[in-house]
Amino acid sequence: MKRLIHILAAAALIFSDESSWADEKTGSKNQTYGSEFEELKHRVEELEKRIKDGEVVDELGHKLHPIHSIYGLKISGGVTMTAQGADYKNNKGAGALSADIVIESPVGKDGRVISVLDFQRGAGLQNLPSFFTSPNGNTTGANNDIESFNNDQLHVAQFYYEHNIVSSLVVSVGQLDPTVFFDINLYANNERVHFLANQFANNPTIEFGASENFYGPGIRLTYSPAELLDITVAAFEGDGNYADIFENPFLMAEADFKIKPFDKDGIYRVYYWSRKARPDLTYVANPNDATLINKENSGVGLSIEQLITDTVGIWLRGGTQNEKVAQFDKHISGGLNITGDAFNRPNDVIGLGYGMTSMGKDYKDYKTSSSTGFSSDTEQYMELYYNISIGEAAHFKGFHISPDMQYVINPNGNANASKLFIYGIRLQAFF
Repeated sequence: MKRLIHILAAAALIFSDESSWADEKTGSKNQTYGSEFEELKHRVEELEKRIKDGEVVDELGHKLHPIHSIYGLKISGGVTMTAQGADYKNNKGAGALSADIVIESPVGKDGRVISVLDFQRGAGLQNLPSFFTSPNGNTTGANNDIESFNNDQLHVAQFYYEHNIVSSLVVSVGQLDPTVFFDINLYANNERVHFLANQFANNPTIEFGASENFYGPGIRLTYSPAELLDITVAAFEGDGNYADIFENPFLMAEADFKIKPFDKDGIYRVYYWSRKARPDLTYVANPNDATLINKENSGVGLSIEQLITDTVGIWLRGGTQNEKVAQFDKHISGGLNITGDAFNRPNDVIGLGYGMTSMGKDYKDYKTSSSTGFSSDTEQYMELYYNISIGEAAHFKGFHISPDMQYVINPNGNANASKLFIYGIRLQAFF
């Protein structure tokens, strides 16, 4: 019996020691697990933050895209495919493919570096009247998505630094596109979702500086003294070749008034611009007059967008320039933007545009004397498109198909020229 008591006592002592050791071990493990739990919690929070940063957001601008953000780096872009034909001199039609990638990286708290890469293949419709052959620099063109380059290379279109000096003042400096900051319009500005014709993207009576595709070194400042007013001023190198950068600048200033008549959103833009010289005589009033290469040109204009109802908006654009320098001196265009809410297609858009461009007196005289059978008249341009959203994709998101029709009276300002009917289709994918 005594021996049994000794055995039980020894067992109890051992059990007590094991329990104490187990408690110490459990406490140690709990501390370890607690540390691991906190680390895991931190990682989940970081992941949630990254997912939140990766949400798609829309930012208004000439090159509007959904923006995808991760690790602070924002990436967006789109692919545009077009096919067009025309009832002009047995034209058999042509296609084009373009893509653009926008990359934005933060710099410090209030700065960012933005790069825009462009790819374009296919020259578009050829052998049209002279006002239609140049994608940029002349009054019109059947496809504003066509750039001057047509190869397999990826081109750096824009590369600049942007900084919020204060909340109401932003500066951008580097290689810029002036059409990103000036003459913007919510309904008639972007050839990827709006009209294809050049004159409905930007005012043809602005002799934009920089290269033939509008890219070049420059600086712009936007000041917002009030919620309803933005003022933008900028200076760009005249022909975009980085030579004699301060000699012949392209200068522009614009005031944007944001008003709400009858509680409907509207923006009314007015602007002035000046260009001191140009690289050649291609688009001057008299190509035989060599003095025009260094002649100053200037002009004024406006761009208006106004919501009329919840589904219908109107737009208007107009401008004038120096008829002693430019080929055409006056332009006015306008149209409708109609969403598909009325027929249960809220993400579809119908666009209708009409524009008139008139020649300056000096260019009329030149054309009359140099072209047999030429009779000047106002060029009239009409375009109708229907942007069809695929899979209920929102505006500037997903995939869209847009049938497009254009009709031109007095092309090249020639009353004796045949009327033109241009038809086509655009496929657009945003990513």
